[in-house]
Amino acid sequence: MKNPGSTGSIARRIAWNQQWKKLVRILWQTVMLFCLCMAVWCVGAEMGARGDLGLRWSQRSIQFYDFLDKFLVFPSNILVQLTGTDTFAGSVLYRIGDQSVEMGLFFFWLTFILLNLTALRLFWWVLSCLWATRRIRKFLRPIDDIAQVTESISSHGFDEGKFHSLEEAIDHLNGASPDEQLRIGDSDLAGLETAVNNLIVRMHNGYRQQVRFVDDASHELRTPIAVIQGYADMLARWGSTDEKVLQESIRAIQNETAHMKTLVEQLLFLARGDTGRQELKLADLDLAALIQEVWEESRMIDSLHEYALEAAAPVPFRGDEALLKQAVRILVDNACKYSPVYTRVTLRAYQEGDAACMDVQDNGVGISPEDAPKIFDRFFRSDTARRTDAAGSGLGLSIARWIVTRHGGRFQVRSYEGVGTRMTIVLPRRSPVPAEPGTDRR
Repeated sequence: MKNPGSTGSIARRIAWNQQWKKLVRILWQTVMLFCLCMAVWCVGAEMGARGDLGLRWSQRSIQFYDFLDKFLVFPSNILVQLTGTDTFAGSVLYRIGDQSVEMGLFFFWLTFILLNLTALRLFWWVLSCLWATRRIRKFLRPIDDIAQVTESISSHGFDEGKFHSLEEAIDHLNGASPDEQLRIGDSDLAGLETAVNNLIVRMHNGYRQQVRFVDDASHELRTPIAVIQGYADMLARWGSTDEKVLQESIRAIQNETAHMKTLVEQLLFLARGDTGRQELKLADLDLAALIQEVWEESRMIDSLHEYALEAAAPVPFRGDEALLKQAVRILVDNACKYSPVYTRVTLRAYQEGDAACMDVQDNGVGISPEDAPKIFDRFFRSDTARRTDAAGSGLGLSIARWIVTRHGGRFQVRSYEGVGTRMTIVLPRRSPVPAEPGTDRR
């Protein structure tokens, strides 16, 4: 049951404090308005009488005669008093040096109007006093409700048995079981039970993702380690006497070491991205100039493919130049790996509506509809890619997707088996923001 008097005294104090301040403001404004009107009239009268405006204040004065006697009349005679134009003319004089100006009529009307205006404002002030406390109490009602609920809760002691049942339910949780959930069976603790179960689900999902990542990384590292170990054994047996075995072993170890170095660097990049330690270095740049640099590098490094560039107009964007260039290089590298020699690889940069876009298109083996949804998964390599001689770890597109989504962008993929693939980076015209990994595959 509510106690309306719990905030009533506070409401009354606030209301009366506000009302007294309002009353003082009404009286102060009336006095200031009266003085202002008098000052304006005196200046106007002095200018009309062509008086000397440079006179000292002691040479100016307002003199009253029988003004109050004429003003304080009975109600029955008030209209008679007001109809005479000279009734108050000689009652008040404004003296300017040796000149005088009658101001009784102005003084009367000014006083009459201000008194009526003040009376009207005081009337509204009295009315506002009547409902001020109720209005403030209405504003304080939510606080009163909180106080009542708090008092109601504190008056009912919490059963200690609930704490014991919660403790036992947590102790019996099996962390190894992915489907294990907290079950208390108490309606008062239902919200806590749901929160804990959601936390358990997120922890198991993160754990499974971590285990899968470690398994995939171990699988990818196992092959080059086995190759290096095999050639090291060959060197130990015949390397000192057979120069052919020596050269072959050195070359194989160098290749596998370079492959392992690339794989480890890619893993470290993704690990930094997952933990939020890979920061963007934002700067204003031109994507057309960026993709032209990648085009020139590709032509210089790879002479087995024909590279075409379509980036005539500037494409301004604000982002991390090094990371965006790395993403384009990954796309170009994939296009070269899975395209026949002497085929064309086209690089484009252009604006499309409110987006800045970069394309890498090839005439390679293409991507099957079954593999398209998985190409950005870590360590994924399609059967077609595995049948080719192209080496890869399956992490390149995962890194490119992280870079693009970190810039607030997305991928568009269009591919036909045996025809080729076009991969488009679509970047919005706004500052990069963190985004969940995702793609737009078509």
